[in-house]
Amino acid sequence: MRVAFVLPAPVRVPMGGAAVVFRHAAGLGALGHDATVIAPKRAPGVWPRVRRLAVVARDLAHGVSASRPEAAFGARVEEPETLAGADLAAFDAVIATGHQTAPWVADAAHPNAFYFLQGDERAIGEGVEATWALPLRRFAVSRWLADLVEREGHPVEGVVPNAVDPDDMYPTTPPADRARRVVALYHRHPVKGPDTLVEALDRLKASVPGLEASVVAARPPSHRLPDWVGVHVRPSRERLRALYDGAAVCLHTSRVEGWGLVPMEAAACACAVAATASRGPREFLTPGESMLEVPVGDAAGLAESARSLLVDPDLRSAVAGRGLEAVRQFSWADSTRRLEAILRSAP
Repeated sequence: MRVAFVLPAPVRVPMGGAAVVFRHAAGLGALGHDATVIAPKRAPGVWPRVRRLAVVARDLAHGVSASRPEAAFGARVEEPETLAGADLAAFDAVIATGHQTAPWVADAAHPNAFYFLQGDERAIGEGVEATWALPLRRFAVSRWLADLVEREGHPVEGVVPNAVDPDDMYPTTPPADRARRVVALYHRHPVKGPDTLVEALDRLKASVPGLEASVVAARPPSHRLPDWVGVHVRPSRERLRALYDGAAVCLHTSRVEGWGLVPMEAAACACAVAATASRGPREFLTPGESMLEVPVGDAAGLAESARSLLVDPDLRSAVAGRGLEAVRQFSWADSTRRLEAILRSAP
């Protein structure tokens, strides 16, 4: 099959959902298919064009490479000026990724058009629910997300879960031997819980002597983080693995999460997870067993859960060990085969 994944815009440093798209494109290629990631340079209208120029300027200010990403991910990339410049009819299946792309793909009226749902994007964009009703065949990254969309009356073809490559993320330091250090993702958008993260870090520092912390971010933080927190902007995969492996606890502060790649990667490195109840991590971790979970926005509860893991090596080892075992049940190969089966089921 010739398969096209449609992204909202070019991606220079694939992270999160974009990285998942590249993983599946490469995986389909390994299965003998011809997969392409199409990333239009310009969206319809004037303001999206202005926004793109602003993003380019910000990338330059933050030192983001202008190189194309396919060399690192093994997927072919096309960057037409607009989606109208892409020959979608040349593909056997076309997959919209992100609510911005669903109307574009629907308007193209491709006979085998799909919509890959990776999160409850109502928190970040307007008109998201309307995209669920478009004449596209839907599949989701998680069971809870599929259930949500189906409750709104829109059938979902199946679930294609995320995974972690064990050659990419793995532990070398026993959980009981790790220093009192936490690691977390920082993102400025409120849905990612940056205020919860900052408060939880402050509370932890006051209750855990010698606490250290590392924060991973796509861009320099816009919140003021404590001086004792190390900030790592777009670390390499090797450096990211080392950060997880060197931390005793991963703090996850999202308000809503389609899946939760960061806690999954941390668990794959035997880093115990303390998370807010954002739904996504429950797809692969169990509260009270393979992670500790608190209500969304509960910085005090999150800090206390993390403190209990930091000061109790036996509890930390148990939670981390069960987390590692849980995430090892998932693989990119299995997930891409699920995707392939959905694409092959098209009439």
